[in-house]
Order: sequence, then C-alpha cells, then structure tokens
Amino acid sequence: MSGRRKEPTVTHVNQIADTLQSGPAVLRALLEPFDHDTLALRPAPGEWCPLEVIGHLIACDSDAFRNRIEAIVAGEPEIASFDAWKAINARDFAAEPFDMLLDELAAERATSAEFLRSLTPSDLAKSASYHEGRIFEANDFVHEWPFHDQDHLQQILAALKLTYLPYMTSTMRHALAG
Repeated sequence: MSGRRKEPTVTHVNQIADTLQSGPAVLRALLEPFDHDTLALRPAPGEWCPLEVIGHLIACDSDAFRNRIEAIVAGEPEIASFDAWKAINARDFAAEPFDMLLDELAAERATSAEFLRSLTPSDLAKSASYHEGRIFEANDFVHEWPFHDQDHLQQILAALKLTYLPYMTSTMRHALAG
C-alpha cells in the first residue's frame, strides 16, 4: 500500500472502538466449543496457545496501546516499549479459565473503547519518539490496534486448524499443504 495516508476522523475512531469492543464476543463464539486442553495447547514450541493469545490481548490493551496513546496525548516526548513475552510469562494464562479471561478482556475493551471515543482529532495528531528515534502519532497506535487484533485472530485460527489434521487421511493433509 502506498501513497498519502488518509486523515483519521472521529467516526473512524469510533468504528475502531466498536470493532475492538466486539472482539471478546467474537472470540467467545469461536472458542466456546473447544475444551480447555485444546485451548491451552501450544501449536509448536515458542508459539502461543489460544488462551495465551487472549492473555496477550489483555496485556496489550493497557500497556501496548492505551497507556502509550495516553502518554503521547499527554505530551510525553518518548513512549515506553512493550515486551510481549514478558507479559505472557508474568501470568500463566494457559491455566486460567477461558470464561474468566474473556470477561477480563471484555472489561479492558470497555475501558479502551471509552478512551478511544474521547480522543479528538488534535489528540490523534500528537506524536512522540519510540525505539531508535522513530516518531509515531497517537493515530498510528489507534489504527495499529485493530490490525494487531486481527493478526492474533488469525494466529488463533491457525492453531485451531491443527486440531483437525490428526483426523484426516495423509492424502487430505497433503492436499491441504499443497
């Protein structure tokens, strides 16, 4: 994608808030049919299980997105980094009940959606330095947020696909790989 970026509008930011707030319901509908063991299974070493992905989304709401945007809007010259693995390792998300994690994510999302709806166009245009002197606007993090969510939804879907493979013939597995 190239060319000039579009200027954000309050309507568009409200749409992002609505999208983010709908995420827990989407995850609940998608994942509720699966048992805890399936949701706690890492697809490969070094990859997150679906419950850890939900935990990551919980941690990111405040630390990676809302707090950074607040810092930019408040005029902080530099914004903090975020270590995703540190956040995952700080808590055993894979051992926690699915419903409790989704309820926590829903509460975070309600707070985040309210925060996003409070932003003005001048707030979105404010900027700060981040990692190696790169300058980001609050708007960049607002728009990366749903992008980030959708990447992790794809990650969950990819992990769930693996649960079906053992029940297929080698012919079907080969056809799907190819």
